[in-house]
Amino acid sequence: MAIFNIQWFYEYMIKLNSLSFNNFRLATRPVNTNKLSIYYYNDTHGNSDEISGIINGARKFKNDEVNRDSVSFVLSAGDNYSGANVKKNKFFVDLMQNMIGVDASAIGNHEMDGGSKGFFEATNGKKVDFVATNVVLDENNPMNDVIKKSMIIDRQGMRIGLVGSMPLDLEMVSKSDNIKDIKVLPFEQTVSAIQDEINKLKEMKIDKIILLSHTGYEEDKKLASNLDGVDIIIGGHTHTVVNGAKSGENIVPSKSGEPVLIVQGGENGKFYGIIDAEFNKNGILESVGNKLFKSPTRKKSPIIEHIKTQNIGKSPKIGTIAKIDPMPTNRRIEHCPWTSTLADAMKEELGCDIALINSANVRKVPQAGLLTENDVSESTPMKNRLMKTKITQKVLVDAIRNSSLATMNHKEGVPGLLQVSGLRYKIDTNGNLLELNFVDRKGNVTPIDINNPSDKITYTVAYDDFMGKENGEYPELFPSFSVQHFDFDKDKTMISYLNKKQDKEHLEFNDDKRIEIINTSKQTQQNNNSQKFLSLTSPKAS
Repeated sequence: MAIFNIQWFYEYMIKLNSLSFNNFRLATRPVNTNKLSIYYYNDTHGNSDEISGIINGARKFKNDEVNRDSVSFVLSAGDNYSGANVKKNKFFVDLMQNMIGVDASAIGNHEMDGGSKGFFEATNGKKVDFVATNVVLDENNPMNDVIKKSMIIDRQGMRIGLVGSMPLDLEMVSKSDNIKDIKVLPFEQTVSAIQDEINKLKEMKIDKIILLSHTGYEEDKKLASNLDGVDIIIGGHTHTVVNGAKSGENIVPSKSGEPVLIVQGGENGKFYGIIDAEFNKNGILESVGNKLFKSPTRKKSPIIEHIKTQNIGKSPKIGTIAKIDPMPTNRRIEHCPWTSTLADAMKEELGCDIALINSANVRKVPQAGLLTENDVSESTPMKNRLMKTKITQKVLVDAIRNSSLATMNHKEGVPGLLQVSGLRYKIDTNGNLLELNFVDRKGNVTPIDINNPSDKITYTVAYDDFMGKENGEYPELFPSFSVQHFDFDKDKTMISYLNKKQDKEHLEFNDDKRIEIINTSKQTQQNNNSQKFLSLTSPKAS
């Protein structure tokens, strides 16, 4: 089968005036080199159903260039794809290059799902630049050939500098085997490394500097206040929705007192953002606007599906989804029926009493209609290895209690609730565990005494090796009994489980209330970043 040529297709679509091209710019358009417009996005996680919205938004942004007097750029804050499938990841980098027109990107933790070698294979030879300033690599690491510590883009008379920050918690959120040859510097050393690159850029008379960061919203605020010379931080990692520009919230003073805008646009292609900024003669932000837009379309694109099929291969059909609850707004803090079914499949296919999945592991819920094996595979892109072990009742209670408390009291819902099979539990919105029940294979419900759990009663349990790693996000689940490892992830068990269904043409995935969250009087913080445009002042504003 011939490989579909994305570059040819893209240029053909330009001729039809249906898509824009990164280099298809109006060179003679008069611009103000103190005005900057940025199209940005983050954390798409290789979700092909959602990526068409990002593509359409980029097309509109570029088509609107003729109506702007600013210089335009397209930037990503990382986690563009996820998982270690090199063929699929190359496909998404092709989309970044040829359909979104990304000028540069941060490196997120999921770019590391395939390790250094996987990242190199997915990005080598592509025209998308990746920037990572706070990483130390071995001399022979292939990533040395495809990333930059900093870079300069010279466009239409405007020169901007870019620096990048990889996740400071990479070791915590990644499989350790994949990142043995990658060292991300701790916070203070990250600040020092980034500042050194900023100083080099300043020596080259670059006075407009952007940090592409995949460290998280709160960490970006800390970086902004400890750096001198950064004007804008485009961030990712915590999937925070940051709309508008408001002093004291997402506009904070730098180390020298100059304003720094910090933005982030959720996850999975639900939003893209546009920044309009104006600088004074000294290169200091004078006024800035930031607005998030809901993606124009978040359904399967026939064009994207066709290109994907040609490059990755046709996916076998499993069946047809008649009804399915969508991905929760914040999947970390809510029950997700699709994830529950993934857990059911693990429990049944591996012959366990209980199965556990960390909420953040599932990155996509398929849509109603045709369900293929690829749809299932894309929902769990990290491709961890499943494991089967034993767990005491006390450890089980501790794991659910501690993860619930941590999740419901964290701004972003980290690490995430445990999605379950073979269990039902109830918590309140403060994360307090109120009730836990074991459900056996016949549906019999046995209450578990959460105040006095047994360390003698044990259950066979299935979860993946990310959850079971030592000093991980769920430390209670580091195995204390013997472990049976499987060389596959939960997508394989799900495909097998669904293929055994008698009626595969009317599949349903609905909330069965196995996780209940009871409202308390806890106050929910509202996002007040609604101001669209803000004039700024700083010590050097005049």
